[in-house]
Amino acid sequence: MVKRIVALAAVVLLAGMYIATLVCAVLATPTAKSMFIGSLVLTVAVPVILWVFMALYKRAHRDDDKNISVSEMRKYQKRIKQGESPEKIAKEIEEKYDIKEKN
Repeated sequence: MVKRIVALAAVVLLAGMYIATLVCAVLATPTAKSMFIGSLVLTVAVPVILWVFMALYKRAHRDDDKNISVSEMRKYQKRIKQGESPEKIAKEIEEKYDIKEKN
């Protein structure tokens, strides 16, 4: 979900910068040249910065898929209450999440 929000923000930002670059290129005011150059620089810098943020987010959350969700844990607890062997469920969890026992 976070990736979609960041991607949407990037699209909106880039579209705005392209429009600003076009407007700055057409205007003939004294500050138009500096605004045009700034807009061009941001057109390159913003995607690079967003890519860095997304890479850092991915690196910080790379182990998220290895964690057991609360709803999944409740399903395992329900199976134990229904009489299924806890050892069997523990072995299933170890295999599914590649958990190695520490001695």
